[in-house]
Amino acid sequence: MLTKHLFKGLLLLSLVYLPAANASNRYYADNALEPTEGFAWDWSLGLGYYVADTYLAGVDPYNDGIEFNINLAMSYDKFYFDADNSQLSGNFTIGYSLINKYEWDLDIIGTNVQDGFDQYGTYYNEDSIVEELAGIKVREYDFDVGLRLTRRLNESQFSLEILKDISGSHSGIIVNSFVSHIQTYRNWEFRAGVGLNYYSSDFVDYYFGISADEAINGRPIYVGSSGVNVLTEFHAEYPINENWVFLAGWLSTWFSQSINDSPIVSQDYQHKAKVGVRYVF
Repeated sequence: MLTKHLFKGLLLLSLVYLPAANASNRYYADNALEPTEGFAWDWSLGLGYYVADTYLAGVDPYNDGIEFNINLAMSYDKFYFDADNSQLSGNFTIGYSLINKYEWDLDIIGTNVQDGFDQYGTYYNEDSIVEELAGIKVREYDFDVGLRLTRRLNESQFSLEILKDISGSHSGIIVNSFVSHIQTYRNWEFRAGVGLNYYSSDFVDYYFGISADEAINGRPIYVGSSGVNVLTEFHAEYPINENWVFLAGWLSTWFSQSINDSPIVSQDYQHKAKVGVRYVF
């Protein structure tokens, strides 16, 4: 119960706060998740417009709106907290640096991987019960802890994470891998990345399986097996002036058959895009 309360507090913070101007999320080569001397922190404000579709059956596939963020990064010696949504793959991360040497990093991290949903849909579309989801149990947000190995080389980075859910949601195993590159052209900064992620059967069955209690006509029992997804991301930034930065991004994800075969999944892909600005202090 304590773990769930702690996670919910961090999740709420991550929806409001985000990282320093010179840092991206943990998947990119300029991330600032490194040991510092003493306490350090930085923050910026972000405002953007997003467009996204959804993979959940019955949910309106077109979703858009305005997002506001206060972006925060804090560190104390080898401990850090970074809440990052400037890239679409961003999220909150708490961590402790075990090794930081020769462009290699090994950290213990905690983060959220999967958003929760229920018969109303996701966080973004909870206006009324979705007919295709009516009667399903709540799928809670997870909180995952494990090891993260990072190798940085010039403007590129490779990362590998092995995580275990400790929130009590699905208690499964997740393996994330991501390769990214940052390229500058004049005042533009372009980021591109590709990831391959593995989810254990516990994860897939919890979020996308259908139990006997949830099964109805047209929604049969479904037992999820282990699965994967592939994602690609592109992000661009341009400094408008000393304090304001324009940003834009696109994220696409494709799911394996074990996820797509679920009766509550309508498609094997999801796309997200956004444009916005960030004010750097």
